[in-house]
Amino acid sequence: MYTFMKCLSFLICHIPFFMRRGLGSFFGVFFWTFVPKKRKVLARDQILECGLTTDAGEAMAIAKASTTRFGRMIIEVLSYPVYDKEILDKKIVFHGKEYLDELKESGEGAIFMASHAGNWELLGAYLAMSGYPLISVAQQQDNKGSDTFINEYRAMMKQHVTYKTGIRDMVRFLAKGHYIGLLMDQDPGYTGIMVKLFGRDTLTADGPAKLAGIQNYPILSIFIHEDRPYHYVVEALPPIRPYTSDAPLSKEEKKRIVYDVTQQLNDRLEAHIRKYPDEWFWLHNRWKWTKRYKEKQKLKEQQN
Repeated sequence: MYTFMKCLSFLICHIPFFMRRGLGSFFGVFFWTFVPKKRKVLARDQILECGLTTDAGEAMAIAKASTTRFGRMIIEVLSYPVYDKEILDKKIVFHGKEYLDELKESGEGAIFMASHAGNWELLGAYLAMSGYPLISVAQQQDNKGSDTFINEYRAMMKQHVTYKTGIRDMVRFLAKGHYIGLLMDQDPGYTGIMVKLFGRDTLTADGPAKLAGIQNYPILSIFIHEDRPYHYVVEALPPIRPYTSDAPLSKEEKKRIVYDVTQQLNDRLEAHIRKYPDEWFWLHNRWKWTKRYKEKQKLKEQQN
């Protein structure tokens, strides 16, 4: 897989841009064609259940668009060897840059809350190439060749990658003034906490809130949106700090703050998805473990 991806990247980097666009469209349709029908129906139903539309046909169109965009995403990643800061600046408009510049000037560490909306790989590359000390927290790929390839290309764009198991590393990087990039919009299993997303009970990763609480680090929500093919808008929202004072807090108060911050982050995520529903990863079964958790709780109540 590693050799195949490297060869494909070499090809992409040496063909005209109009041909890259054509390949991106082809890859997108190819991905959608091979998505199992059950998964397509899952994506459609989640869109309907979130109230983004009441029309099943429109919901399926959103699901398709959110999948075919992966063709353009992979073209961007495969093009990294020929990308530099100048090229990225032409491709990307950055709103809210002042929040990151203020943070960089302070030398303080921070949590960046990202999501599987838009081209999150390009977002991380752009921030790192712009001189922000970003540490990308990644999920290790099952395929060793794929894992080696993507991490090599992240490093090419000046990103440092740590895996989800590297909590000690994250704490150390924060203390040194780095920014920890966390994707927190997927189902975390029973390790999450129950907050709302689209008005629905949703188990959600509370890692960003807990990490920020170590030294009251700021959390910045950062999104990327494709306003036209291969051109993007990055938006950073004002930072959230878990604590508003230095007063000692009880265990219950800290727990409540983690809940409130996680809910705020979900509210921001929801607002972004409502604007650009065809750019979120709807093929993921977002409420799988939430449903299992509720079933488990209901069974406990019946037994008691």
